[in-house]
Amino acid sequence: MKRFLRRLTLLATAWVLCMTCMLYALSPADRPGGMLRASAAAEVFGIDVSKYQERIDWKAAAEGGVKFAIIRCCKIIRAYDDWEPDERFDENYKGAKEAGIAVGAYMFTDAATEQEFAEDVDYMLKLLDGKGFELPVFLDMESASRQEHLSPKVFMPAVLSGLERIEEAGYTAGVYSSTAFFSECIDRKLLQEDGYAIWEANYFNTVNGLSSPEGHDLSGVATIWQYSGCGKTPGVKTPVDCNICYTTQFFNPGAVITNSMLPNGAIKEGSPFDIAGTVSSDAVLRSITGEICPADAPDQPLQSVTVNPYARSYKLTGFFTNRLDFTQLACGEYTLKLTAVDSSDTEVTVCESRFTVTPDGMPLATETVPPPQTTTESTTVSSAAASDPAVSGSSAVSPAERVTEFRQPAEKHNNGFERWWLGLIAWIWGHLPCRSFFAWCASVTVKLSLERTPLHRVFARMNRVVEIGCLGCGLGSEY
Repeated sequence: MKRFLRRLTLLATAWVLCMTCMLYALSPADRPGGMLRASAAAEVFGIDVSKYQERIDWKAAAEGGVKFAIIRCCKIIRAYDDWEPDERFDENYKGAKEAGIAVGAYMFTDAATEQEFAEDVDYMLKLLDGKGFELPVFLDMESASRQEHLSPKVFMPAVLSGLERIEEAGYTAGVYSSTAFFSECIDRKLLQEDGYAIWEANYFNTVNGLSSPEGHDLSGVATIWQYSGCGKTPGVKTPVDCNICYTTQFFNPGAVITNSMLPNGAIKEGSPFDIAGTVSSDAVLRSITGEICPADAPDQPLQSVTVNPYARSYKLTGFFTNRLDFTQLACGEYTLKLTAVDSSDTEVTVCESRFTVTPDGMPLATETVPPPQTTTESTTVSSAAASDPAVSGSSAVSPAERVTEFRQPAEKHNNGFERWWLGLIAWIWGHLPCRSFFAWCASVTVKLSLERTPLHRVFARMNRVVEIGCLGCGLGSEY
């Protein structure tokens, strides 16, 4: 009985050790909790509309849960020489904006060549002139007669030329089509690599679409999923297309600056300063403005410069420095403010940097407050407490030791997993016959020919982890 229990204990412990080492041998992305699974980070409900939805009560739609609307601005069907602006585009745009609904636009086009896309996009841009959009401007492509037979190799250069033309006009661009088109004519991966939004219609083998998006998730392949063509929503009398947006980037405008060099602290009077950095945003940046203002008058810029990148990122260069002349600033306190306007006409603050101009480049002297005076009695008690453990209740601790004490919990937290499995290895090594266990593992490895499978890398790293753990615990001599 004792022999059976000993074998059972050995088997259970070996299994725990094997699973622990295998878990550690996996890369961080493969460990449980190491990386988010490919699921929707957000699910925002919206609709797309055209003249066929007739007059829409946008306030009721917003109260009914509609967060965004993609509005048709025109259709171009070359097969019938049909160039038609949507008669309700301006009305829908104004109503959605007033109701606080984020807006995008789309154009149906059957263009097949770069020249045709150029003509169609230019026609659309005239209708978009003066309007701002939170969501992208989409090219709706689903023509069976002029596009369906084209391969991605032939079709994609023309599509990309149209998208680039949209972004050059200061809008964020995207592509709308069905799952079949994305599979046969459009290179989805290329669009994703270039940062274009993907709006995909997939009704999952139903005629008019799903009644609810629950149970399906296209967040791994699409930015927006159109799941129904006959949905119902307050404010819309007719059936309407329903969509799920898997990102909040269109609803939270913002811009950031990276690799920046901005004035901070003190600058010597008359000295130049070169601003540097890259301003980036999820939306196309129509303009970036830099202003130098007195610290006490932030609305009265002394110097200002504006650029119009019409891109998602812009590298600040000598152009800014040439027009923001720090050598002309008198002594005093200032604020450098960078702002940007994106494709939705939303102004966002990129950064603010406060600095001082002084005659010698040294910080301005500040009034120091003397420390509070202590009585002789308290000083004596404090000194005694520092030197006599009986008075303080504990031994004196130096500042360096206090820093070490403060850092220890963080180190234990960061290395908690490593300490745990090292301790487990040390215990097993000291209490169980590990030679036979490793011999058994080696025989299994040979039998399964793991060196010819992807599992070989995991087991190889697992063995190295065990060896390093044993050496680290000072048990190498026993092996």
